[in-house]
Formats: sequence, structure tokens, C-alpha cells
Amino acid sequence: MEEKGPTGMLSLDQLLQILGECSGDEQITAQGEDVLDREFDALGYDSLVLLETSAQLKHRHDIDIPEDVIRDLKTPRAVLEYVNVPASRD
Repeated sequence: MEEKGPTGMLSLDQLLQILGECSGDEQITAQGEDVLDREFDALGYDSLVLLETSAQLKHRHDIDIPEDVIRDLKTPRAVLEYVNVPASRD
């Protein structure tokens, strides 16, 4: 199992890598910070990619995002806030 980022948090690069692997399109990782607030639909990621990303986060980082929650997280920033800020889970 991979570790989270240097501070124990999931990084944007780690999230983008998993999204790219799940979608088969790893070019998005080169866009970096520009994608934080772009909706997943606009980035070309559908609900199946998000569900697979959620499964990979659980497998690799022991981060559990329920299916109903991952569907409501519309941007990479929203996912990072959910997994890195415990208060955002309430």
C-alpha cells in the first residue's frame, strides 16, 4: 500500500495519477494545479472512473469514500478536502 503525501495527506498529484490510471488517460497529470476546481465532467471523467478511483483510494491509501459521497464530489479540490479535512465529512 502506498503512503499518503509527506504530511500524511493525499496530494493532488497522487489523486491525478489514480484518476489517469482509472480512465486510461494519464495526460491530465501534466495539468497540475489548473484542474483543482474544474468539474470531473469537464475533465472527461464519468461516474465509472470516479467509482474506480474511490476503490483505488481504498486499496492503495486506505481512504474510504462511499459511493454516494464520491458522486457528490464534483472537483479534485472537493475530493482532497473530503479526504484530508475530517470536518468536511460531517
